[in-house]
Amino acid sequence: MVLGLSTAAFYGRWETEESAAHMGQWGVDCAEVFLETYSEYTPSFARQVRRALGGVPCTSIHPQGTQFENGLVGRSARQRQDARDMLCRVLDAGEALGARIYVCHGRHTALLKPLPWDMQANADMMGIMGEEAAERGMVIGWENVCWCQLTTPERVLEARKALPDVHFTLDIKQAMRAGCDPIAFVRAMGTGLCNVHVCDWDASGRLCLPGEGAFDFDALFTTLTEIGYTGPVVVEPYLALIDDDQALVRSVDFLRGRMRAVAKAAGKAPIAL
Repeated sequence: MVLGLSTAAFYGRWETEESAAHMGQWGVDCAEVFLETYSEYTPSFARQVRRALGGVPCTSIHPQGTQFENGLVGRSARQRQDARDMLCRVLDAGEALGARIYVCHGRHTALLKPLPWDMQANADMMGIMGEEAAERGMVIGWENVCWCQLTTPERVLEARKALPDVHFTLDIKQAMRAGCDPIAFVRAMGTGLCNVHVCDWDASGRLCLPGEGAFDFDALFTTLTEIGYTGPVVVEPYLALIDDDQALVRSVDFLRGRMRAVAKAAGKAPIAL
């Protein structure tokens, strides 16, 4: 496993390229780039961000998918085409960044409440997205999000059955918010897991930086090791959770220590990019 940080941690503090320029100071192995708006969905902007990263590899991109992903299976042919064009812009930016994974929220409602489960509509969307991603050497990492479609481990298993080549991004805070055990998601996603987002929370569910809450990261890393996962574990906190820069450094150091302890107990060395 490799330890990463999302530029989304600084959304509202710095612009995307500025966040990228600071990425080397946190001691992480890789970065997830949060593309914040339409003007950032271009290869030229992506190349600017890649230079700003200063050698820190970008493993994944996460656009504002609520802007266009629903339109991929919209009722209007023009809407579907516009959404596909926007998707291709984002994927072109991801390719320019050297990313392998596009983090996808998938179908959702404007009210940010769960939709009735519709595997066929999901399969249609993932088919379109997967086809375009593959042309650019990327995969779609369908993320569990409590107000979208992928809300439970049971739905993950159904998705894997319907779409054998599907890939997933696990977000442990979204699992908690859906009332599910993140470890159950790991087991359900299995070899389809390609990306992991981590945060932390206390006994009341209040979010915080990893190491400041009650979540059992040893159990998470042990289960990831058991399924043979060697991909990114990306710290993805909201800006309001970072009281100061040293708190983020301590959080990264905490995760690094837990990853190494679990790897040592399993007799495996952490894999570096």
